Order: sequence, then structure tokens, then C-alpha cells
Amino acid sequence: MLSNIPNLITLLRFVLVIPISISIYKGNHFFALSLFIVAGLSDWLDGYLSRRFDWESEFGQIADPLADKFLIIATLLALAFSGKLPLWFVYILLSRDALILIGAILYILMFDSAKALPNKWGKHYTGWTIALFIIVLLRASFDLLPVQLERIAMSGVVLFVILSFSDYSKKQGKRILQQIL
Repeated sequence: MLSNIPNLITLLRFVLVIPISISIYKGNHFFALSLFIVAGLSDWLDGYLSRRFDWESEFGQIADPLADKFLIIATLLALAFSGKLPLWFVYILLSRDALILIGAILYILMFDSAKALPNKWGKHYTGWTIALFIIVLLRASFDLLPVQLERIAMSGVVLFVILSFSDYSKKQGKRILQQIL
């Protein structure tokens, strides 16, 4: 019974996507920020519990990164539609995810491998993206942070988009091309 706690926490993160997105779009930035921080802490907590007590499950291995991706994409779109992030930036992030998703599907189909591990740059990308969202929501809530901090975070996200996509291209992408050609 206790071993299901990480999965329940992951499900909470899926549920939080909706009120976070709605709150951002409606201009309730502080509430969105609070929920986003709860979602981020829940990601840490379910991972910690899974590793600490060996409560890992097949469901958790699939659902946890999926919940993270839903949270990031929904928050990204809400920030874009509310005018808090420029569209060119949103297109870059969505393009990266779409290309990696297409590559992952091809890789699984071609090599019959359901194990797709994130690369280290992808983890940095996720961390910088979460930090950017927190900065944007803090600025929208309190207007205390300088806009330069937001630009630095956006630059970091773009840098890790390039690094993570390059890493995927060199490894999985190279193997796909070798199989095709």
C-alpha cells in the first residue's frame, strides 16, 4: 500500500496542470506560482520516496516523466497565451520536444526498445525551464526581479535545447540514420 505513494504523488502533478494553466491565463500569477512550486516539490518527493524505499514501479517510470512533460508544456502554453513569453521562444521549445518525440517513436519502432533514457542535457533543459517559469511567475506576481534575469534564464533554456537536441542527434539519431541508409 505505501509503495503506491509515489504514484499518487505523480497523479497529483497531472491534476495540478489544469489549475496552474488556468491561473496563469486568468492572471492569478501568485496562485499559479504556488501550485507550480507544489508540483515541483511533488516531483522531487515522488523520486526521493521511490529511490529511498525502493518503491519504483513500471507505472511510475512512465507516468513521472510524462507528468513532468505535461506540466512543462501546459505551463509554457499558458505563459505564451497570456503574453508572458515570446512566441519565437515557445516555438523553439515545442519544436525540440516534437523532434525528440518523433525520434523516440522511430527509435522504438526500429530497435524494439521501450527504454529511452533522458540525456544529461535534457535534465538541465528541464531544470532551466522550470527556473524560467518560476522567474516569470515571480515577476508577474511581484515585479521584483529584473527582466535581465528572465532573459538569462531564457538563454540558458535555449542553450540546453541545443545541447540536448545535439546529444540526441549524435546518439539515437545517428543510429536511426544508419538503419535507414
